[in-house]
Amino acid sequence: MSAIIDIITVTKDDLEGVTATIKSTRRLRARHQIRQIIIDSSKKGTSEKIRRLISSEQNIDYVWQAPSGIAAAFNLGLRLSKAQWVWFLNGKDEVHHSVDPDKLLYIVKESRADAIIFEIELMQSSIRVSHPPIWNLWPALCPNWIPHAATLLRRKLFDQYGLFNEEYQIAMDGELWLRFFSNRVTVDMISIPIALFDEGGIANTQIRENLKEVRKIIRSHFWALLKHHLRTAKLAYQVVYDVFRYCGTR
Repeated sequence: MSAIIDIITVTKDDLEGVTATIKSTRRLRARHQIRQIIIDSSKKGTSEKIRRLISSEQNIDYVWQAPSGIAAAFNLGLRLSKAQWVWFLNGKDEVHHSVDPDKLLYIVKESRADAIIFEIELMQSSIRVSHPPIWNLWPALCPNWIPHAATLLRRKLFDQYGLFNEEYQIAMDGELWLRFFSNRVTVDMISIPIALFDEGGIANTQIRENLKEVRKIIRSHFWALLKHHLRTAKLAYQVVYDVFRYCGTR
């Protein structure tokens, strides 16, 4: 039986971090509908230790890949996945201690959406990051409020709209959100944290490089963004016009 959720975990030379991630998914993997795929690009010594670690774990697959970047590792995980939903939880990030496996499965089984965006709690500061007000939701560029560590996506979306763009080393998720959500992708937003997010990740430590990639995303998708803003402006104008016309007839 195929899994309902595949947790895709990318790691490189961080035994401590991926160990914490694997331990945090153990409660979920006790359900046969939830599996984990480890994409490892570690050096030989570390990779052997990771293999030994998962040898006693259930519902977990391991694949070694020569270092090719995070996007390429994500894409390999997607090609290996057979589940209905995928969840990108990198090494050092953890499943939130409050997550109930049965409730999570119930949500994904009953949801009609293409994506479910939960919330994260920052690991080091214990700050819970809330969703922004609805009028600030789109486009999700900078800051990128959509946390990949707390977002579940139907795997079929990648067949429809493509995999991660491997030209991006850091902001590949931001480019993916823009590409996906500019189409007719429906979203559920749930204000419950499901992941503890490591604040020492590459997006926070290489801010300048991240912003360069964000600018590249804007240039690449300029016309889609312009079309969105023009459509929004037209809608706002129509609403204001209708309100004044209605008030004028009273």
